[in-house]
Amino acid sequence: MRYTILDTKLIFKFINLLLLIFLINLTALQADEKKDKDEKDCLYCKKFKTLKEWPESERPEAFIYEEIKYPEKMFHESITTSKLRQKEAGRMVYKRFVKGKSSLNKYQHLMIRDMAYFEALFNEMLNDKKTKVETLEGIKKGRDAMRMSLNISPKAKSSEAVLKFWATGKMLYAAYKKNKKKKKKKEKQLTPEITERAAVLANLKKQIATAKVNAQRAATIKAQEKIKESD
Repeated sequence: MRYTILDTKLIFKFINLLLLIFLINLTALQADEKKDKDEKDCLYCKKFKTLKEWPESERPEAFIYEEIKYPEKMFHESITTSKLRQKEAGRMVYKRFVKGKSSLNKYQHLMIRDMAYFEALFNEMLNDKKTKVETLEGIKKGRDAMRMSLNISPKAKSSEAVLKFWATGKMLYAAYKKNKKKKKKKEKQLTPEITERAAVLANLKKQIATAKVNAQRAATIKAQEKIKESD
């Protein structure tokens, strides 16, 4: 797939909008969490403490584990169990959205791609009987906020959301690489010219300064001559 300069600009304008929406949703989520720490901000956790206590037949579809064929290279081939996928997804989520939150705007393609790991984390936690229901409900709020950034329905299956985040991230990465390559090429092409212009400008400034000094000297000499003539 080929991207023009216009395509790249539109893509990054779009991703800036997505980032803004995501950050607004995340801020709202954090504000809700801080509102009342003493009161549990969840629905099902008031009745069930862990997934082991919560019968699958009584759960909404969003809280039922889905067997997902994850995109190629999303998980290393050595990661074959649900527990390992949960651990790796958690590591990637922490790396991108906690430890690397200051660089989200700089690496927007990675931010979108790694939202797929947030989906995977939530899904794989649904396969762990020890998972706390309160934790799941909190993570689901964050997941739904991320989905809004790409207009993905909260009711959509995790597999659909994972594929959309991953594919969009890959597309944006391709555009990012191409844009970066063009920028480097442009810098290489312009560097000698800029250097030459800077040298010419510096020389011109030096000549102007010298001309000013000479003009001042000439004016002083001329003034002295006029003074002598009048004596």
